[in-house]
Amino acid sequence: MPSTLPLPTISIVTPNYNGSDYLQAALTSVLSQDVDGLEYVVVDGGSTDGSPAIINQFSSRLSKTIIEPDDGHADALNKGFAHTSGDIMGWVNSDDMLFEGSLAFVQRLFAAHPEIEWITGRASSMDASGEVMHIQPARPWSRLRMLCGDNAYIQQESTFWRRSLWDRAGGRLDTGFSLANDFELWMRFFRESELYTVDRHLGCFRIRPGQRSVVAEKAYREEVRQVLGRELSRLEPGFRTAFADVLPEEPVPPHLGAAMSAHAELAAYDPPILKPSAVNRRFHQLSRTSAAAKPAVHNAAALFSPSDLTAFRDKHAGERCFIVGNGPSLNRTDLSLLKDETVFGSNGIFLLFDRIDWRPDYYTCVDSRVLPDRADEINTMLASEPGMTGFFPARLTDHAGGGVPVATRTLIPDGRNRLFFNQRIPTMANPPWSMFSPDPGAYLVQPHTVTITMLQLAAYMGFSEIFLVGCDNTYKLTDSMQHGDGEGDSSSIGLTSTRDDDPNHFDPRYFGNGRRWHVPDLSAMTAQYEQSRAALEAQGVRVFNATVGGELEVFERLPLEDAVARPRTSERRPPDRPTRAPGVNKPAGAPTHDSGSVLRQSFENNKSAVLALAMGAAGVAALVAALPGLGLKIAAGTAGLAVAALAVSVMTLIKTRRIVLNLLQRLKAEEREAAKSEIALVELTSRIDALELERLEAGPQDTKR
Repeated sequence: MPSTLPLPTISIVTPNYNGSDYLQAALTSVLSQDVDGLEYVVVDGGSTDGSPAIINQFSSRLSKTIIEPDDGHADALNKGFAHTSGDIMGWVNSDDMLFEGSLAFVQRLFAAHPEIEWITGRASSMDASGEVMHIQPARPWSRLRMLCGDNAYIQQESTFWRRSLWDRAGGRLDTGFSLANDFELWMRFFRESELYTVDRHLGCFRIRPGQRSVVAEKAYREEVRQVLGRELSRLEPGFRTAFADVLPEEPVPPHLGAAMSAHAELAAYDPPILKPSAVNRRFHQLSRTSAAAKPAVHNAAALFSPSDLTAFRDKHAGERCFIVGNGPSLNRTDLSLLKDETVFGSNGIFLLFDRIDWRPDYYTCVDSRVLPDRADEINTMLASEPGMTGFFPARLTDHAGGGVPVATRTLIPDGRNRLFFNQRIPTMANPPWSMFSPDPGAYLVQPHTVTITMLQLAAYMGFSEIFLVGCDNTYKLTDSMQHGDGEGDSSSIGLTSTRDDDPNHFDPRYFGNGRRWHVPDLSAMTAQYEQSRAALEAQGVRVFNATVGGELEVFERLPLEDAVARPRTSERRPPDRPTRAPGVNKPAGAPTHDSGSVLRQSFENNKSAVLALAMGAAGVAALVAALPGLGLKIAAGTAGLAVAALAVSVMTLIKTRRIVLNLLQRLKAEEREAAKSEIALVELTSRIDALELERLEAGPQDTKR
């Protein structure tokens, strides 16, 4: 069945100057791509070698040829792109290559994921002869990583983007940079949109004698430093506030990238790595259903930025509030008692509205499946209840994994009573503050239950007493709850209900027929409740559980009738929030992640080995240097012992050196074997893509014999 999903057109530009040794291979790698809608422009800066003749051989297959002097690499690319009109853009330098099937895959990916604006593949390199030597594992990239030092080389040959992103980012490369013009372009792209990595081989970088990136590496790093300095000085206030505890004061050079790459605080904001099989499956599904494509996400810097919440800090100092959960105990609760109280509600609380004559003052929804499912109802509720304020994460990521993060503003548009906050994943790195935010104005900790989001907001607003209602902390799964979501997700924590028979909430429609949700993790919820209690007590906040029944025993129990009868205001002692050292935007005791500390820790971990090696070498050298000048009369026996000891030390060092060299040779041999395996994978990639699409098109097969 032919695809009904329109494929985007692609524009590729190849700049060249005296690159005849590799030019033909580069041109062939692009023109051999089996795609429709390819627009290919070659720009030559007036080469004096055989390049013009090679270009002329391919001229009938090129969309445009420009042969004239230019002002360098960036100027040549600007000339080329000015003559293109394709939906997707990229460039291949005249000494690099594309792998077979790359552009067809790129077309499918951008067709299947209209919300994605630029991608990159697995980095790879080949030698001067064209033999692939190494292919890197797929790894994530983000604007935060780039600014923090994990910024060494997004591979340009494997990077493609939408023309709409190119236009919004300025529509040209900056000719003020002669070497790092691709890096400078990436930083402008990052202001606008997320970069997604695909776990596939797309393009290959050639390592050859005399190339600019090697000869002028020092100059390249200086240009990178200039670009990073500019970006750090121009950061949007929201971005700077959200990541103040990890952003460096000064540009971090790219050679520290490896040390930064494992940081948990950076990884928390990584877009997911896309699997080719998932892309092909999604493309096939959309092709069969002719599903309407979502509009592309624009201006990510604004879409993902948090709102200013400072107006809510201590707004209700000394007051009390009620946090209403969604448990079935609400059906046994006298909800009329809450009519004149300050109430927080969440998720599907609007399903209660036909039973109550009051409305929550504050609302939140953070679940990556509930929010998209209920977005229309949430928008309707907030529009009809202007006195209610809704709080949402600026960035929504599927907790089950494998989904593409989206800007919540694409689901809940900006409005007077809609506010957005940053989230961080909960960890035990610095409890309780790594499980419960000390400053929701900067970020909230992602909850295992939405109640904890409401607790964080309530503490920030200054409430001295908080009462939980309908927080049952009990769940049971029925046979109408199926794993997965019918859209390629077979996650063990992803659920889809098939009937309106939800027993875990106050309304059977809450997670009713067709609703997508997650398997609840009661142990994680309880653990985070316990950390939340510790953080709240440190801030002088008392929490009572006024739920009818249920199994949440972390907080002191108090019947709702007694809670309502208590005085409405109380004195709250000053919050005992974590201290901050001057100039450091991190709670005391929290782990630091600056590049210097990473290197220092690496030294500490290996100090004994480093010192042993240093003392061995230095000891021999010192002894050799000192013996002639000691000016002492040494007995023959003593001198003999000294010489013998020296000989043993020298022999030990020689033996150690041999062992190290043997190990290095073995490692190099293993690397060569690994490279051969990777090359085999490269050769199979396009065939696997084709076979998978054929299988998807064929549909279910009759396996009967």
